[in-house]
Amino acid sequence: MTNKTAYLQVGIWFNEDTKHIHIASSDGGGFISTVCDDPSSKRGNPNLYGKLAKILRGNGLPAPDN
Repeated sequence: MTNKTAYLQVGIWFNEDTKHIHIASSDGGGFISTVCDDPSSKRGNPNLYGKLAKILRGNGLPAPDN
């Protein structure tokens, strides 16, 4: 059986101006993306946004209010 899972280390931060949460890999792979809570947006994923916001708040970092 082959392993079908890739692991990467990422950092997340909240941009208070855009209200987006940024996700970027720290392993030099060049991965960076954003997520917002607006379901009609191309970057919208309210479920993921809420989970990432909870992680930020839990670490005492700036995070969205919701």
